[in-house]
Amino acid sequence: MYVRPWKRARVLAPSLAAVYVMVTMNPLDNVKIVLVEPAAPGNIGSTARVLKNTGISSLALVNPGVWDTPEARWMAHGSEELLDRCELHPDLPSALADAQLVVGTTHRVGRLRQVNSSPREAIAELAAMAHHHRIAVVFGREKDGLWREELQHCHQLICFPTAVSHPSLNLSHAVLVFTYELYTALRAARPAPRRDLATAGERDRLHQHLTKVLAGIGFRPFNDDPANFSRVLHRFLNRSQIERLDAVVIHKICSQIEKFAAQHPSGPSPDRPGL
Repeated sequence: MYVRPWKRARVLAPSLAAVYVMVTMNPLDNVKIVLVEPAAPGNIGSTARVLKNTGISSLALVNPGVWDTPEARWMAHGSEELLDRCELHPDLPSALADAQLVVGTTHRVGRLRQVNSSPREAIAELAAMAHHHRIAVVFGREKDGLWREELQHCHQLICFPTAVSHPSLNLSHAVLVFTYELYTALRAARPAPRRDLATAGERDRLHQHLTKVLAGIGFRPFNDDPANFSRVLHRFLNRSQIERLDAVVIHKICSQIEKFAAQHPSGPSPDRPGL
């Protein structure tokens, strides 16, 4: 059957558009590197240079102090544009607010730190996720890394094995190890299914709502230690890949509990158990 040229073009247009999007989409554009309180401007410049060489264009600095110095510019040779457009944040939560998956880096292990010591496998999974999800990778201070409170905002932790018992990688070197592995893994990674995952900011608001509701109904954490319970709740929420719809449902449940508690300030009566 003969199809007129203009009609043929109209039929092919949707598929051509899809191919165009597929070809031009760069999963590395979904990856953001976050440096928490970097002390040396030279390390910031070196990190920018690393990112330029591994295809990542998004850099965020958390409370960096005086950082845009001649040393930073010199160390960022050829990648100054990353410094020009880098994000500046007063705290870690604001830097992570739009990320759907947050990965923290650490060289410490412990009972409260569930660390993946096989970073290549973890990075392969991240490469698959990067096609359709926003990922933030967090690096701590040169001297003492990420603090425990900051680790609570990370959905998973990875550690780079080294040949010494007390490892200490330069900040930009650690960034290079991670970004090079991610750049390499993306060559073979098949995109993970697209999911409408809740962002870090939405998870934080969910944590705040749950904490508020539990306090409002007189919930007492184990050993009367609210700080420890807060960490446990953060860990529970971070383990799950919560979708936005899940978060909405939990918020609605919390709102119903608040409403019930307001209507029954002394608790349910024996003939009306309520909850």
